[in-house]
Amino acid sequence: MFSAFRLVRIPQDSQLQAWNAADELLLERLNTSTAGKIVVVNDDFAALAVALHESDLDWWHDSAMAQEALQLNCSKNAVRLPQIIDQLATVATYQTVIIHIPKSIKLFQWQLEQLIAASSAETQFYVLGMVKHVGKGHIKVMEQLFAEVEPGRAEKKARVIRLQKPITSAQSVGNSQYQVPELSAEFTNLPGCYAENTIDPGARTFIGFFNLMPQVNKALDLGCGNGLLAVALLQRQPELELCLVDDSQQGLASAQLSLAANGWTEKLSYRHSNGLNQLAHDEQFELIICNPPFHQSTTLTENIAVKMIRDAGQHLTEGGQLWLVANRHLDYRTACKRHFQAVKLRSNNARFNIIQCIK
Repeated sequence: MFSAFRLVRIPQDSQLQAWNAADELLLERLNTSTAGKIVVVNDDFAALAVALHESDLDWWHDSAMAQEALQLNCSKNAVRLPQIIDQLATVATYQTVIIHIPKSIKLFQWQLEQLIAASSAETQFYVLGMVKHVGKGHIKVMEQLFAEVEPGRAEKKARVIRLQKPITSAQSVGNSQYQVPELSAEFTNLPGCYAENTIDPGARTFIGFFNLMPQVNKALDLGCGNGLLAVALLQRQPELELCLVDDSQQGLASAQLSLAANGWTEKLSYRHSNGLNQLAHDEQFELIICNPPFHQSTTLTENIAVKMIRDAGQHLTEGGQLWLVANRHLDYRTACKRHFQAVKLRSNNARFNIIQCIK
C-alpha cells in the first residue's frame, strides 16, 4: 500500500516510517469512488495526501513542519499537491472528512467543530489513530458532537472510528486563559497551543534566569508558544525588537493575543516556521531564547531540538547568545558544542538544565 511510495518524515529519521497502521486501515475501509470531495486533517507526513492524490482533496494541518513534509513527499512521488487550507469554508463543502486524532483534546474538539460547519448532514467522518492514543477525552468529544459513533474493529493496534449525524447544538470549545503571577500577566491559549492549560514548568524555571541575559537590540523567541517567554524578556528589555517564531499556527496566534493583551504591540514580528526555515539567510539576532519540544505529536524525539540549536547558530551575530531550557535527562550540550564556541550550564536543578551558548 504505502510501500509503493517514497515517503519520509520531517525531521528525517531512517528508524521511523512516515505512516502507521491507522493510515493503512483507513485506506482499506475508504471507498474513494464515492468519497466525493475530501479533507484530510493532521496528516503529519502527508502519507494520506500522497496515497489519495487522485481524489478531490483538501489538506489541513497546523504545523509548518507538516506542510514541508507535504511539499517534499508530493514532489518525491511526482503527485499532485492538494489544496492546502488554513481556514475552512463556512458553508457545506466536504462529503468526506478524514482526521488523525491529535494529542490535544481541545484541539480535537475545535477541529471537529470547524469541520462540521464545513460539512453537511450526509458527510462521512473518519477518525483514525493508534488505539493507545484514543483516550476517554477524545471519545467523550465524539459522543458530544455526533449522534452515531461507530468504533469499528481494531486491527494492528489501530482504529478507524466512523462518525455520523453531527449535533450542531453541542457546546463549543473556546480559548483558555491563565495568570502567571511572577510576570503579573495573563496568557491566552487557542486550542492546541502548547501548555494550553497551565504554565510549562520548564518555562517557569527559565524566566528566573532572564536577568542574566545580555541587554540587546534584536532578539528572537524560537518556539514561542503562547508568548510567555517573550513577555518575560520584554519586561526586562522593553525597547527590544523581537521576532516570535513557532511551528504551530495556533501557538503563534496565541502569542499575538497574549502580547497584545499585556500591552506589547510595537517592534514585534511573527513567523510560522519549521525552526528558522522561513527567515532570510542573512537575518541575524543578538539573542535567541528557546524552550524546545522533545516530542513530535505522540513520538518522543530530540531531532527537533537539535535542528533548533543548529538554526540558532546560523542566525546569531558573532558573539550572540542562545539560551535554552531542557529537561535534565535531555543533555543538549553535545549538540550545542557543534555550533557554538562556548557552552555553559547555568543551572542543573532537579528537573531542568539552563544552557547558555555563545557564538
